[in-house]
Amino acid sequence: MAHDGLGIQSWPPAAAAQLLNQSADLACVLAPDGTFREATGDWVALLGWGVDELRTRSLGDLMHDGGAAAALAELGGATGGPGVVRFQGRALAKDGSSRWLLWTAAAVPGEAAIRAVARDATPGHEAEALARESERRYQDLIESAHDIVQSILPDGHFEFVNRAWHNALGYTPEELPGLTLFDIVDQVDHDHCTLMIGQIMSGKSFDRVEITFVTKGGETFPVEGNATGRFREGEFVATHTFFRDVSDRKQAEALQAAYQRQLEDEVAERSAALVQSEKLATLGRLSAGMAHELNNPAAAARRGAALLEGAFAKTCEALLSLARAAQSPAEAELLARLLDHAGEAEGEAETGGGRPETAPLDPLRRGDLEADVEDWLESHGLSTLWDAAGPLVDLGMDGSGLDELAATTEPGHLGTAIAALAQAHTAYGLIAQIGHGSERISQIVAALKDYSYMDRAPVQDVDIHDGIEGTLVMLASKLRLGIEVVRDYGPGVPRIETLGSELNQVWTNLIDNAADAMGGLGRLTIRTRAEEGGVAVEMEDDGGGIAPDAVGKVFEPFFTTKPPGQGTGLGLNIVFNMIRGMGGTIEVQSAPGLTVFRVWLPLRRPDGKESTP
Repeated sequence: MAHDGLGIQSWPPAAAAQLLNQSADLACVLAPDGTFREATGDWVALLGWGVDELRTRSLGDLMHDGGAAAALAELGGATGGPGVVRFQGRALAKDGSSRWLLWTAAAVPGEAAIRAVARDATPGHEAEALARESERRYQDLIESAHDIVQSILPDGHFEFVNRAWHNALGYTPEELPGLTLFDIVDQVDHDHCTLMIGQIMSGKSFDRVEITFVTKGGETFPVEGNATGRFREGEFVATHTFFRDVSDRKQAEALQAAYQRQLEDEVAERSAALVQSEKLATLGRLSAGMAHELNNPAAAARRGAALLEGAFAKTCEALLSLARAAQSPAEAELLARLLDHAGEAEGEAETGGGRPETAPLDPLRRGDLEADVEDWLESHGLSTLWDAAGPLVDLGMDGSGLDELAATTEPGHLGTAIAALAQAHTAYGLIAQIGHGSERISQIVAALKDYSYMDRAPVQDVDIHDGIEGTLVMLASKLRLGIEVVRDYGPGVPRIETLGSELNQVWTNLIDNAADAMGGLGRLTIRTRAEEGGVAVEMEDDGGGIAPDAVGKVFEPFFTTKPPGQGTGLGLNIVFNMIRGMGGTIEVQSAPGLTVFRVWLPLRRPDGKESTP
């Protein structure tokens, strides 16, 4: 190898050319004015110019957009001394495009020439341009964002903030260097921010962070946003946060919450009113049934009392007549015996006893006997006492018995004695009717009192069977029309501690619904069983059943399968809430022709549990 004047070993021309042809760089020899003398490398691939074409051109011809003067000036610097110059410029390709070239040039001492090497720098320039464009767009985006953007250094000072930050907090760019994060965050959030930044420094990010900012003027406003850390080569550099003012949302949420509370209160009030209305409707149905149940015995007692006055007066009148007529001892004894028999027969008939001869007669047999008695009366000249035939038959008196009476009683006393006997029997019957009606009224009133648990504490040790039976009494007028009640009460069913009156309302709603489902005709089976920890009660009816898509909804409020105007849809919902309030459960199973409601109740109510109708 040869050494040039710079102390650099020179390659033989042939070897240097071969080396440059295999290199990605382009080499050339330029005259001091920039004219190409020689060119080595793949100029065609890079710029489209062949070596022969380059020899007719100068470096200035290749430079783009007035870059020729700058390039020639750089070359001039190279000719002025032994130094190496480096510069960049865009070179025009043959097709009109351009490429960035990085030039390295040096003058050769003793030669009027410049040797230069060019390398394609276009990819690097394009990458830098893309990076600058990306950064510019990012900066534009940050500046135009409505969110409050800030980058916080590890010492709490701000690396940068956007325009929205200044607008929201009121600080000028000149004031920013003297501020830290804690100058713009409410005092109550300082500890929270300190802890959060410590976690961010360890690599954690946060979404939906809520804190309160403080403006330059001291006003506060809530913000919500995200916070994440920025790291360089694994070292924490800054915290980036994006916040937005949520004052309007917070105010809307507060208004919505207030409206929700108001709405819930109104719904609760209206629901309570509807529940009370449903209870009153149930009470109305029970009252109608009770009115019917009480009306029958009361009417019977009232009618008996009205008739008793006349019967008693006629009895007294007949007895006084006999007393004035000075009955013989035999007559008086026989009449007294017959009168006693009339009272005893009526009393025994009323209590289910009585003699075989006074047992109830079928209509045909009774008619025959009354006809025989009427014939006897007529044969003895007493046809005006035909209305006594019925009472005499009730007393078991036929022709032989009347013959005994006639044989003992003087003819003038016979009619009066028979009238006294018949009226006394009628009076005894009316007295018994009044007593029976009064007793029935007392039974119904007692059942009503037991049903309502009047004058008793709300929580009682309740006999399940007593409650069900009392409810059946209350609904007797509805059930007796055509519903057969089958009682399948299990043995050893224990008493339970519960709200007696509410439990009876549960039975009322379930039995009433079953009666409606059966259309007033069918069989209602009531089963009770002792179960571990409580008791189970099943109400089974053979009505049409509940549609499969409705079974799961029967306990929902306002859901009803009844026609419009015949149900509020609250009855079973009230039952569900009452049972739940007692600590129990209720289930329903239904198929065509069979529906079963199963209630389970614990032996003891949960402590402090109140019913929630």
